[in-house]
Amino acid sequence: MAGKLKLVADKGKQECFIIREFDAPREMVFKAFSDPDLFVQFWGPDDRPMKLDYFHYKTGGSYRYRIFDKAGTELCSFSGVIHEVAEPERVVQTSEFDTLPERGHVVLETFLFEQLPDNKTKLTIHEVCRSIADRDAMIASGMDMGLEQAFTRLDKALLSGLK
Repeated sequence: MAGKLKLVADKGKQECFIIREFDAPREMVFKAFSDPDLFVQFWGPDDRPMKLDYFHYKTGGSYRYRIFDKAGTELCSFSGVIHEVAEPERVVQTSEFDTLPERGHVVLETFLFEQLPDNKTKLTIHEVCRSIADRDAMIASGMDMGLEQAFTRLDKALLSGLK
């Protein structure tokens, strides 16, 4: 089965690294992140439905999604700009938590999809925040738990052939 989530966040830095291996070729893992119908199946924490307002996953594109509780109340929304899509190796994008009281807390994200032996893929997400405080708040929010839940669902989707 796939690996466990590794979060690297050195004290006093604005960046962090999220590293996770998957038991699938990188083309499949990349497709899961770039296809809107697949993305909504796994992204976000458990029991939190997501709605894509738009998802133009191409160089120069953009996205916006919202996450809801079970009762249908919107909990948060995220949006960003896709700076580069180099299929199936890399995506460079921004991400902004839209529901903060003030705008401008943008995170620069680079997703690297590395093909490993035995048809496995290593995903490394490099996130650079506007400040150390922003990075620390992002981590303290339970980001690792939500990502592990999302990646566990992605494991199941990859195992079933991304249906």
